[in-house]
Amino acid sequence: MADDVRGPRVLDVLAAEEPWEVPAEWTARVRAQLRAWADDPEALRPLRAEAFPGFIKGTPASVWFTHEIAPLLTGWIPVLHGEYADLGTELTHDFYRPSSRLGGAGHVVYVAPTDWHLQAIAGARGFREHGRRQALRLSRDVVSLFLDAPPMAARAQALTAAFDRVLADREASHLHVTGEYDDIAQYWRNDALKDSERAVLPELGGPTAALRYSLNSIRDTHARLLMTSPDEYAGDYAQLMAELILATGLRGIPQAVAKSLGNATQDLEKALGEIHQTFNRQVWLAHVNQWLARAIRNGQAPIARAWAAAATRAAIHLSGVLSKAPWPEPEIPDLTSLFRILDRERWSVIEATAAAESEANSLSSAWNAAREEAEGSGGDGTLDEPLPKPLDFSDDPLAELDSLIGLESVKDAVRKMVAEVKTNLRRTELGLPSHERARHMVFVGKPGTAKTTIARLLSRIYHQLGVLEKGHVVEVDRSDLVGPSVGSTAPMTAGKFREALGGVLFVDEAYSLTPENTPGDYGLEAVATLLKLMEDHRNDCIVIVAGYHREMQRFMESNTGLASRFPKLLSFSEYDTDQLVGIFELQARQKGMIYGEDVLDKVRSVIPPAPRGHSFGNGRFIRNVLEEAVSNQATRLSARDPDSLTERDLRELIPADVRPPTSMRAEDYLLQKPGT
Repeated sequence: MADDVRGPRVLDVLAAEEPWEVPAEWTARVRAQLRAWADDPEALRPLRAEAFPGFIKGTPASVWFTHEIAPLLTGWIPVLHGEYADLGTELTHDFYRPSSRLGGAGHVVYVAPTDWHLQAIAGARGFREHGRRQALRLSRDVVSLFLDAPPMAARAQALTAAFDRVLADREASHLHVTGEYDDIAQYWRNDALKDSERAVLPELGGPTAALRYSLNSIRDTHARLLMTSPDEYAGDYAQLMAELILATGLRGIPQAVAKSLGNATQDLEKALGEIHQTFNRQVWLAHVNQWLARAIRNGQAPIARAWAAAATRAAIHLSGVLSKAPWPEPEIPDLTSLFRILDRERWSVIEATAAAESEANSLSSAWNAAREEAEGSGGDGTLDEPLPKPLDFSDDPLAELDSLIGLESVKDAVRKMVAEVKTNLRRTELGLPSHERARHMVFVGKPGTAKTTIARLLSRIYHQLGVLEKGHVVEVDRSDLVGPSVGSTAPMTAGKFREALGGVLFVDEAYSLTPENTPGDYGLEAVATLLKLMEDHRNDCIVIVAGYHREMQRFMESNTGLASRFPKLLSFSEYDTDQLVGIFELQARQKGMIYGEDVLDKVRSVIPPAPRGHSFGNGRFIRNVLEEAVSNQATRLSARDPDSLTERDLRELIPADVRPPTSMRAEDYLLQKPGT
């Protein structure tokens, strides 16, 4: 893949002080070594499998092991962001076909057992001695690939040194070749590591050591952040732990945590008693976001990042994810908001937003100045100059894409897709082989974040490029694809797919097709039918599946055939208040309405303060505000003589027109789901 036009591609490890711009030559060297292992017919022969899950047939264990451990060499329960967030997949994509790729505003939190470094050794436990020895060697060799990668170097050096000692020690090597796996795991917990190595690989000491490390790291980083960036709402360590416990939905202190804290448990119990009646998770998360944002603006980004990484580890321990309990929702802390702040620092999005706001404000200022001039001239308040025309992007979907507020990572992804299509069309004209890949996509994000809008724009763009014959969008959900009885689902799904031929099939809340703990559900038949039709008509229709991030992750893992069909993921972030006001301006101008700064101030006042909760409609909320304002304007003008109304009267909104929406459109009502 080519580097991003804005610069090198980035691996952003939250616990690190700053993102790592991944050198293309480093990636090429790692991939070359993986290909060399795969191409050597004698290398690691006993450790070649017919197929590791998700990997092509004949993939050697060294490649699979690289995929598994690469992210975990960045830290215990690491949080990764940036173009290389899906690190293992980026390095092994010659052998592995993932269900999605993270990028832009996406991030991923990796969790693994505390014996993650022994996966190849564990997998070879049924082999003969030669195969088990090879598993030990390949474990060491794979880890050594990361010795010169800054975010992984310290842990890779410690682990490589430990593997080298095992290989050089006859007794330890014999244990790995002939012993029981439980004895091998116990050896690593107690004897394999030096103290200096244990300090950077704390989880290898087992679950208790991992918990102790997580609790100690949040204690230490909390104290450092309080010293460098004091906050009136941030209490001491006991209060923070009480807040984390309540934020993850617990009512008391887990036994393992109490045991690890020892005497400090009494302070924690006291703190819990003081705040449990008044604690509000959303308010607390908002305070944390403001605290971290202030620290970042004041030059304390490294400690803010370390605090957030430590809090994430502690929250995962508390919530029971390590014991297969559900993931905390929302994430604690709010990692999406945090990375949005960090990305603004890195990409200078603040300046770009300010420029866009300045342009929009200049239009409003120009109108106000013209109005004042007309009114001050002694005229009737009407303008001789024509009013600004409504925005019209019907013939230029790319211009409409550029006009959208926010969505920088999504816009960038769309531009890259357009560039790929144009390049392949030129290759075809010159008789060269094209580098086509499936165009089906996964959209993840909350309601009202422009997922459907982008789908419609993509369909129009691909139609203009000649990729899609019609360029229309067919929007469906479970009720359009899944029938009520045996034999009815496949025809319904096929009918909607045929309707979308030549355009885009947009499946909203696609995860509802594979409900949890419902074996035999007809939705599984709809998924199977879709996959078959996508294969039969691979160039005639683009399928986009959309929904919440966590639910879509589960959906993509529900059927192995989905992995190779949807190679691209676009993540849609929520809008902040300034962006929501910008959306109001854009939609008002598209409707031909005119307004002043006082109207925008009123719009800002009706937007609920952050955090806005799981069900907030984002852009859909703003659309309702605008439509309510237009309706209120009509009511206001109806009291006047129709013949006296000028074009300006009919197009101008005033602050009194803007009120919190008291109703919603029928389609918005139907989109509301129980519990959202």
